[in-house]
Amino acid sequence: MKKVMLLLALFFSITEVQAEPFMDKALSSWIGYPIKAIIDSWGYPDNQQNIAGQNIYIWEEKTTMQDSTYEKSYVKTDKKGRTYVDTYTSGGGTTEFYCRKIIEVDENNIISGYKYKGNSCPGAYYFVGRKLVNPDNDEWKQRKEEKQKQKSGY
Repeated sequence: MKKVMLLLALFFSITEVQAEPFMDKALSSWIGYPIKAIIDSWGYPDNQQNIAGQNIYIWEEKTTMQDSTYEKSYVKTDKKGRTYVDTYTSGGGTTEFYCRKIIEVDENNIISGYKYKGNSCPGAYYFVGRKLVNPDNDEWKQRKEEKQKQKSGY
């Protein structure tokens, strides 16, 4: 279990570095589309606010992970022949992951901007972030289709 936790921590640290370009591409794919399109894809937002005349919609994802406790005991004998048990305990903490996506909408309910913040915003398109991309404006999907057309000779 300790190895799994280390792998998850490594994954999130790597994806956090990669998240910025992915999140910018994914969220910018919605600019110019009506807010209804993103709600149809993502579901209803967790919050909606009007700040300085700007309508914003907020989606938040939060996860808390409980780290496993690992305990190892050693039976030792000292130079005088006395035996004792030495115990080592590690883990047992919690880690919180979150991603907040803020979508800005103009007076015509058209998406005009975005922001995001968090330590678990998706960093891999096919792994966790595929649903964030506008299916009508998916740069990765378009590239894949172009490559398939080139291979088939069309």
